[in-house]
Amino acid sequence: MTELARRIAHAHEILHRRFGYAHFRVGQLRAVRAALAGRNALVVLPTGGGKSVCYQVPALALEGLTIVVSPLISLMQDQVQAARARGIRAAALTSAQSAAERERVLAEVRGGGVRLLYVAPERLATGHCIGFLRQVRPALLAVDEAHCVSEWGHDFRPAYRQLGAVRLALGRPPTLALTATATPAVRDDVVRTLRLGDCERIVGTFDRPNLSFAVHRVADDDERRRRLVGLLKPYRGAAVVYVPTRAAAERWARALFHAGVSAAPYHAGLEHAVRRQVQHEFLTDRVDCVVATSAFGMGIDKSSVRTVVHLGLSTSLEAYYQEAGRAGRDGRRALCEMLWTRGDLRVQRAIVSDAGKLDPLLRYVTAFGCRRAMLLHHFGERLRHCNGCDRCTRRRARWAQVEVA
Repeated sequence: MTELARRIAHAHEILHRRFGYAHFRVGQLRAVRAALAGRNALVVLPTGGGKSVCYQVPALALEGLTIVVSPLISLMQDQVQAARARGIRAAALTSAQSAAERERVLAEVRGGGVRLLYVAPERLATGHCIGFLRQVRPALLAVDEAHCVSEWGHDFRPAYRQLGAVRLALGRPPTLALTATATPAVRDDVVRTLRLGDCERIVGTFDRPNLSFAVHRVADDDERRRRLVGLLKPYRGAAVVYVPTRAAAERWARALFHAGVSAAPYHAGLEHAVRRQVQHEFLTDRVDCVVATSAFGMGIDKSSVRTVVHLGLSTSLEAYYQEAGRAGRDGRRALCEMLWTRGDLRVQRAIVSDAGKLDPLLRYVTAFGCRRAMLLHHFGERLRHCNGCDRCTRRRARWAQVEVA
């Protein structure tokens, strides 16, 4: 048995013993194989596709430290907690820690007591952090939410652009760049910026057959409220309602609460403890609906979300699809609906610096034709069969009426 074959066999054993899965999914296995072979890879798997397995299993199968670049403190905390629950020695370096806490983490890393270290790109790019980790000689670098690298992506973070230089400074460790939403242009930009060279490109399907997509243009907020309450009041499981501003999160959460829906707001303006409490209550089914800005959802592991509603337009089609994709991660049917007015367009144009990013989204909400086909085309994929969008459902209903007549 070759060394690579031995490592892959060990990875299968880890997957079964630590994660409780009998088999890797196809994309996961290719990513794990690349990491264990010391190759760079771009990994684009849909929301719920199990991206964390792609680097957590190699972190246990390889000797040495795996560094995970992650964009949000709350996300890092959730990831560390989940990894520790599986018996992985994980830690994070964040600005929320005291200097003494960060030094304790560094001491644990130095002593080999940490296998998985989460760090924000801004901290990783500092000279002190690079100098320390260069001595440790990481075995693997994982860049989570890798679309943040690209200026063409929907969550661009300037610090992510420095990670190519950071890779070189760390001694070019094998690198996995992982994301759920990246157009072909964004994929090329990520590979180029991270200096991944002739890397393996692992792109799963963007089609989520269990999700139904619908868009309704409403006249005003009164009509929007009536339709939203109509969607959520008959309890059909957990729901996430996305809004563009913090004030809107507070306002719509109150409106839903007064209408008899168990709802709570979530946005970056709330104190950290409040956000954690809302998130905990949502994950434990004490709150049925979270009304949130885009600050909510990244890394949220709740598979039973049955409805995702956007009140207004997202900042881009990629952002919309990532947020909508938090519905139905258990594979059961779920609804993704957008309720918008012309006034929402003015709001987003004031928020989005590059107005061109709104064009694909506007085509999605206004153009005729299958919505699922438009979504998949945006990510470079062709639709084989639509079994869930409002346009195709209405078209089939009209055909059925013609046949009956």
